[in-house]
Amino acid sequence: MKTIKQKIQEQGGKFFSVEFTKKDGTTRVMLCKVGVTKYLRGGKRTVGDDFQVVFDMQKMLYRCFRYDSVVKINNKLVLH
Repeated sequence: MKTIKQKIQEQGGKFFSVEFTKKDGTTRVMLCKVGVTKYLRGGKRTVGDDFQVVFDMQKMLYRCFRYDSVVKINNKLVLH
């Protein structure tokens, strides 16, 4: 079985949707992309290996989510 990280890497830099549960218990669906560097301003990465940093294409901001909070990728249910 593929890990969530592997499924995201398979997107190959294309847009994908992800549904995940936020820390406060609410659900968020995001259209995003990995590898976007256009809006970087420098600084250090503050998240660990349990997180995926993505660029939210609707809000035009960098966001991150925990791998273990993902429910769906591209509307396909993810089993943990």
